[in-house]
Amino acid sequence: MTVQWWCSARGIPWRWHWQAYPGVWIIVLALGAAYARWSRPLASEASQGERSSRARLIGGWIAVVLVWASLDWPGGPLGTGYLASVHAAQFLILGMVAPPLLLRGLDPARVAAMMHRGGLISRVITAVTLPLLARIAFTVVMLATHAPGAVDVLMRSQAGAFLLDMAWFVSGLVFWWPLVIDVPVREHFGPPMRILYLFAGTQAHLYLSMWLLLAEFPAYGIYELAPRVTGLSAIEDQQLAGGLLLLIGGTYVLAVISVVFFRWFAEPQAES
Repeated sequence: MTVQWWCSARGIPWRWHWQAYPGVWIIVLALGAAYARWSRPLASEASQGERSSRARLIGGWIAVVLVWASLDWPGGPLGTGYLASVHAAQFLILGMVAPPLLLRGLDPARVAAMMHRGGLISRVITAVTLPLLARIAFTVVMLATHAPGAVDVLMRSQAGAFLLDMAWFVSGLVFWWPLVIDVPVREHFGPPMRILYLFAGTQAHLYLSMWLLLAEFPAYGIYELAPRVTGLSAIEDQQLAGGLLLLIGGTYVLAVISVVFFRWFAEPQAES
């Protein structure tokens, strides 16, 4: 059995035979180690009241598992070279579900201390997580990585598939940071702006889902020509991908917007 370091389209019939992907394991282990460090509360007494709740900590570990499941066998190779629907599920996990769960699990005091110390990392984070820039970057990555030409080219090599997966994950972290992390402080980014930010930042994936649902022919050659894994044709699998983006992705965004709105609505009552 040939060992690949990352999943890529191979154009061979699908077999339910386990495949090793060492590159995926290294990335997931590094992600888990980083999360374990940054979710651990600071020892200072001042941070005791700002620690992440147990539910948030568990949510972060669930995100690590979801990232692993989306990149490793069988999800990784299925999404990379066989099923557009699994490819869509990978985007939802890497770009929209895992990043906010990971960010919510970080220790607020530890993140604040890192940002307040300054340095290159904090300056880069401050720059790339400006809401306008983060929204544009997320939208551009989403559209560029779903363009047929990009998908058909990138999925055929391990380096290309790795680049696409990391682009989704990193742009997701950048997009969700202003919504989840309170540093740097943004005075004009209250609940109304956050709702607008979420709505505007996720419109592209709704248009993308409608395009996949309404297309008369398969958009991606790599999935059209791939050996069939299920009884679905290439166009039916593409329509399922569009449905996942529309129903699951749209419902997820609507749920987050609802949480932001009702928390905002409850603030005056809580103060009184």
